Amino acid sequence: MDHDFFPADPDLMDVERGKAKRLKQSAWWKNRIGTGQCSYCQRRVPPKELTMDHKIPLIRGGRTSKSNCVPACQSCNQLKENMPPEKWRAVLEEIQSGRS
Repeated sequence: MDHDFFPADPDLMDVERGKAKRLKQSAWWKNRIGTGQCSYCQRRVPPKELTMDHKIPLIRGGRTSKSNCVPACQSCNQLKENMPPEKWRAVLEEIQSGRS
């Protein structure tokens, strides 16, 4: 596992979690999950099963913003964990090439 995380400021993490909670209540988020599609694997799942994923994880310095948050199926979100975007893209490509 890759552990080159930014030091997690507990106060900042609380602020970002609060932003995520508010963003999940927004019409923008409801429209995003309304498609029922994972942003990573493109699989269709019931909208209520989609989770909010930070493309750049909070622990790596990411923030809760519309440009950094995407709907993800639970499988992708769990597999991705705290990977940076570049590493996650490589893992996804490997998975997708194995399905072909």
